[in-house]
This record gives sequence, C-alpha cells and structure tokens, in this order.
Amino acid sequence: MSSSQMGLFRGWLMGWEIDEILTPDEVFSARDEEGRRYLFAHTEASTWLCAPISERALSCVASGQAELRAVFAHSSTGMVLRLTVGGMAVCGESLVPCAELLDDELPRPGVRLCWQARCA
Repeated sequence: MSSSQMGLFRGWLMGWEIDEILTPDEVFSARDEEGRRYLFAHTEASTWLCAPISERALSCVASGQAELRAVFAHSSTGMVLRLTVGGMAVCGESLVPCAELLDDELPRPGVRLCWQARCA
C-alpha cells in the first residue's frame, strides 16, 4: 500500500502506513513514521490490539509458523497498544502490559495465518 493511502484504513490510522493486509478487516502490519513495524489485530467488537513486531516474527506469523496470539501475549517490549474504535474514530487508547491482557482480549488460541504470498 502506498504512503498516499496512509490513514485511510477504517479512517483512524493517521500516522501509520499499512504494509500487508494478512486477513481482510482483521489483521495487518503497518509502519509508523519512523519505519518501525507493528501488527494490528481486531480482537473484539470494538477493540484492536497493536504490538511492535520484528520482520522475522512477522514472517513466522504470516506463514502460519507462529500463533497470532503470541505476538500480543509476548510482545518484544512487553506492552501492547489497545485501541477502542467506534465508527471511524478511536474512542480510547491505552498502553497495556501483555501480562494484563484478558484472555478474551487476545486473539483466540490456536489461530494461525497462512497469507498466500508468504506461504507459497
């Protein structure tokens, strides 16, 4: 996705550039203005989680070698950004220690992706 499309996903991603959509409307990777990579996942009706992710970890998740849940349960910084989204706006955001995330806030156990471009 080009930088001209920055901030267009769901209307609330200002400052992020989407790199790869791994599952439509559910999981994608993005970069911030400084080039750091993050993984976003839609985990509840109005909740999205965002965690920093390395290229290697992203490759493992995208190819199905690692569970999606692991990215958020054990992020590289020990923290996850939790976004509460209503309509086209972020209603709330909080930086949460991974250890404090509730089971139902995380992606379901056992979920593995296999994005076709990475699994070929």
